[in-house]
Amino acid sequence: MMVKKILDDLFLYGGNFIYSIFIVITGLILIKLINNAIDRWQSREKKIVIPINQKRIDTTAALIKSVLRYFIYFIIIVLVLEKFNIPIKTLLAVAGIGGVAIGFGAQSLIKDLIAGLFLIIEDQLAVGDYITIDSKSGYVIEMGLKTIKIQDFNGSIHIIPNGSIGTITNWSRTNSKVIVDIKVNINLKYNDVCQNLQSVFEEIKNKYIDDLVEEPKIIGIIDTNWIEYTIRIIALSKPLKHWEIEREMKKIIIEKLYSK
Repeated sequence: MMVKKILDDLFLYGGNFIYSIFIVITGLILIKLINNAIDRWQSREKKIVIPINQKRIDTTAALIKSVLRYFIYFIIIVLVLEKFNIPIKTLLAVAGIGGVAIGFGAQSLIKDLIAGLFLIIEDQLAVGDYITIDSKSGYVIEMGLKTIKIQDFNGSIHIIPNGSIGTITNWSRTNSKVIVDIKVNINLKYNDVCQNLQSVFEEIKNKYIDDLVEEPKIIGIIDTNWIEYTIRIIALSKPLKHWEIEREMKKIIIEKLYSK
């Protein structure tokens, strides 16, 4: 009888274990299928909307993936617990006994979830935006209900809890200012230098005609000493195009002015 009971228990719990593995695998496959379906929808929608709304589509897709992933995880846990005859009500009751301790631990999670909802509802940022949060800058590559992931120019990925986000600087929502400072030998006349710079501006305008909002212009001398003086040039570009234009303008200035 004892051996039979042991065999029955092994068969029962072995079956439950196999069932649990099946549920977990099925859930993971379901998440993969849902993600693929959302990716297809995302690609299809981005082909028919104006560019300004494409980031919104990316953000919405990331949010839906995050919500459905957590939902499926919850269903998996419920099904597995029920298979082992652990009622959810009992589990919640046990959790209620340590509610105070758990509450303190869950505060950050709840804070992250609420903050994540407000970030998305208020459209403060979107996937693809270049942002700065607490001295960390990069492109938003993923937005979830709990965390946000940004990737910097070095390729490093910063995972930031939504609840810890303070001031956000979003560089992708407004036009960017192009600022180039050039140092000129004190022996060169200011008017002559300004005249030579016009050819530089003309080349920049022709090359970046679609990216420039305001053409380059000389502000004037912003610094001087007995060796050299500094001339500042500014322009206005579309969001995040200023770095490329600044690099190109410096290159042309070196070729046209300093290499002579």
